[in-house]
Amino acid sequence: MKETLLIIQLFLVLQLYSQNQTVEETVLFLSQDSLNGRLVGTESERKSADYLEGIFKNLGLEPLFNNSYQTEFETEYNINPHSTSNTEVIKIKGRNVSAYLNNHASKTFVIGAHYDHIGQNEYNQSLSSELKNQIHNGADDNASGVAAVIELARSLISNNEIENANYIFVCFSGEEIGLIGSKDLVKSLKSKQKVDLMINMDMIGRMDSINNLYVGGVGTSKVFGDILIKEKPNDFKLVIDSSGVGPSDHTSFYLDSIPVLFFYTGAHSDYHKPSDDFEKIKFDELKSIILYIENVTSKLENEPTIPFRKSGSTSQTKSSFKVTLGILPNYSNSVTGLLIDAVTEGKTAMKAGLEAGDIIIQIGKFKIKDIYDYMECLSKLEKGDTITITVKRKESIIKKKVKLL
Repeated sequence: MKETLLIIQLFLVLQLYSQNQTVEETVLFLSQDSLNGRLVGTESERKSADYLEGIFKNLGLEPLFNNSYQTEFETEYNINPHSTSNTEVIKIKGRNVSAYLNNHASKTFVIGAHYDHIGQNEYNQSLSSELKNQIHNGADDNASGVAAVIELARSLISNNEIENANYIFVCFSGEEIGLIGSKDLVKSLKSKQKVDLMINMDMIGRMDSINNLYVGGVGTSKVFGDILIKEKPNDFKLVIDSSGVGPSDHTSFYLDSIPVLFFYTGAHSDYHKPSDDFEKIKFDELKSIILYIENVTSKLENEPTIPFRKSGSTSQTKSSFKVTLGILPNYSNSVTGLLIDAVTEGKTAMKAGLEAGDIIIQIGKFKIKDIYDYMECLSKLEKGDTITITVKRKESIIKKKVKLL
């Protein structure tokens, strides 16, 4: 199997920028060992970005910013949040890859997915027990979503039609360390172009045996529900979630009052492990999901407007816990504790009076030094538990007693 994959990979190197790039070719190229897991800020990230830029160019798409398909961003990341010093806070330069299809329409849609993954576990994000020097190829997370972006772009370019929306196609980096690339893009778009809709695809290559497809953000506009149901293939089972807040890049757009849809086939045992490889992707189902998204998007183009509304329910996460606080954590903070980026309306955190900018330092008996302490804590709590949450707010320490939902 390894020899066969190597032969295919060598062939792909010769065919890097084919306009007819298949879904399989995109996933295979991005999840090959030689890209070392596409860690943000590395040479492997740059090679991945160059590959994606080449495809966008050959599709005939325009660059989105300043005649360049790649836009850099900078961030700081604490590779050891347990440390009391700042010696392990590093500066990272990453890059988004974006392109534009200008149909001179009144609406603009963003179609996106993150292309970065966790490399060889340099930032201690692996869930595998065999951590050292193991390449995490991230075939599902998220080469599958990137392949969908490329296929949707190819289809819209080649269908000999002029759509009723302009399209921004974007492959984000920095998602794995805190949605950094999507935050940067939203900020950059503010002065450039109004966005009417963002569609995000993250881990859509491993549909389960009963064809569950999770769709988040359904409550962020009143027009979504009917269209999603009418266009649904008969063999799909939709798991609908109204929230615009979740553990992926659509959240950055929702927090800027942009309607979002988030497509995801669910967590699996290979998540953030070296075993998330090409041969486990279910390509027939992946292609069906892409076609479904294309049909939904086509219908949304014909809506007079896509009005934004706030949503309140808790979004699907890539890891499963019995309880949730209803917060968006900031994964990239360099403080001790868990910095809150946003709170979800009607959920535990908001009812307790927690706010964006608060730093959680303790939940019940669990000391919280970073995102990993937070996730471990959630895995041990039960619905109905009454606990005290301790947060740092500026210079004050605040304690809130809450009942977990």
